[in-house]
Amino acid sequence: MTSGTWAKPYSYSFMKPLVFPFNIKLAEPSSSDKRADKERLIEEISTRLNTSLPIDLCLKTLRKLPVFLRENNFSAFAVISHTDKNIRILDVRNDDRIYAVVIDIGTTNLAASLYNMKTCEKICSLEHENPQITLGLDVLTRVHLAMTGKADELHKLLIDGINSIIKKLCESSGVAYSDIYAGVIAGNTIMSHFFANLSVSNIPIEPYIPTCHKFGFLKASELGINIHPESLIYIYPNAGSYVGGDIISGILSSGIYKDELPSLLIDVGTNAEIVLGCKDWMLVGAGAAGPALESGISEIGMRAIDGAIYSVSIEKDCEVKIKTIGNKEPIGVCGSGMIELISEMYQAGIINRQGKFQKKCPSIVEQNGNRGFLIYNSGSKTLIIYDHDIENFLRSKAAMFTFLYVLTRSVGMRFKDIHRVYISGAFGGGINAEKAVRIGMIPAIDKGKIIALGNSSLKGTEMLLRNSDLLTDIDSICKLITYKEMNTESEFMKEFPGALFIPHTNPEVLKA
Repeated sequence: MTSGTWAKPYSYSFMKPLVFPFNIKLAEPSSSDKRADKERLIEEISTRLNTSLPIDLCLKTLRKLPVFLRENNFSAFAVISHTDKNIRILDVRNDDRIYAVVIDIGTTNLAASLYNMKTCEKICSLEHENPQITLGLDVLTRVHLAMTGKADELHKLLIDGINSIIKKLCESSGVAYSDIYAGVIAGNTIMSHFFANLSVSNIPIEPYIPTCHKFGFLKASELGINIHPESLIYIYPNAGSYVGGDIISGILSSGIYKDELPSLLIDVGTNAEIVLGCKDWMLVGAGAAGPALESGISEIGMRAIDGAIYSVSIEKDCEVKIKTIGNKEPIGVCGSGMIELISEMYQAGIINRQGKFQKKCPSIVEQNGNRGFLIYNSGSKTLIIYDHDIENFLRSKAAMFTFLYVLTRSVGMRFKDIHRVYISGAFGGGINAEKAVRIGMIPAIDKGKIIALGNSSLKGTEMLLRNSDLLTDIDSICKLITYKEMNTESEFMKEFPGALFIPHTNPEVLKA
């Protein structure tokens, strides 16, 4: 048996992972020490961890305990899990190969990471398409399908997709399913309900009531997830029908809930969620603003993976220069690349303030009655942005800016009052602030205030996996939140049309 304790380089007094291996050596029973095996194990762990939390173990582990302890001379690695209420012994084993998985359930994509919980280090990460897309591209379509009898099918598709991504993580790292003892899941309210196979029927109907806000810890075996059956899976809570666990996880990872002064968190994926607040209060607005930035929605749009165009410049004679992630052959345009592309087309005079083609250049093509701008052509791969793609993008950028403008004004603030701007989601990995300002997607805030987070929802799940003390922070975040419906807000409807133009019909509103 390997020696040592769990979770190096972290110290137990400062960091308590959600699950970890704990090396124990128990005193053997004798005529003067007749404690039962369970109590012997629990007392040892309680003393060593110096905790007053209740400790328990599952029935399967209890049945295994007598033979296992005696075959291993009362030495073992206990698999310890922290929940919000107690400490649970998930297993006893003769090695410390303990792993955990975190998953961000997006409407369009699933993103996951696999962790070695002996060291709290990430082994690998992976993304692939949410298989529910085969039944519907957006959340509302899937909700309506669920309400007409396809709820079980949507649940199975999602679970199959998650099991598939776990399988790929295990295969690429040589980890066995049975060595994974914990999971952390974050998704919007509807995705979390689909994951737990809960009814979504009341979410889209006034007064918009989900089945639950707090899911807590559930067993992997209850959910159909192919990891150790006694594994505990934590699902991030939601704070309402449109404030899901992905937003809560993003708030946690950004740290906005600790800021002394009001900051913004902007998360744009299939939808847009905007958080304005600080340690004392938090206002969340959400609505449909991100489709043009998501793979599967825009014809050339894709997530930020190798081969995605993330930077664009257009020079004289419409010459396009691009940069791709990993310097790979271009296969599409990610969110940050889409912003730069539209900004550069406008700057070069290829499109006008309405996003319509206005300049003659050899890169403008026409196919099946649709005009487009040729970005890349290798013979085997052609990337064209069409007029309807530009129209979709402008609706998205207009909605996003209007969300920002209306939410900020609703609390009597101006953009100059914002302390920091955290950007996440489809374009949060490398946004060019200057080009985003040029087209009126974000206000003219000092770029030094802008912090790109990448996938803040996935990062929040990873943070919780490494530090179970954050369960308390999550509860605090949920209590701080007030939700503001943006798409039905009269001020939003009033301001939205002006933002459909590049940069805006009233450029003064863009100023900080």
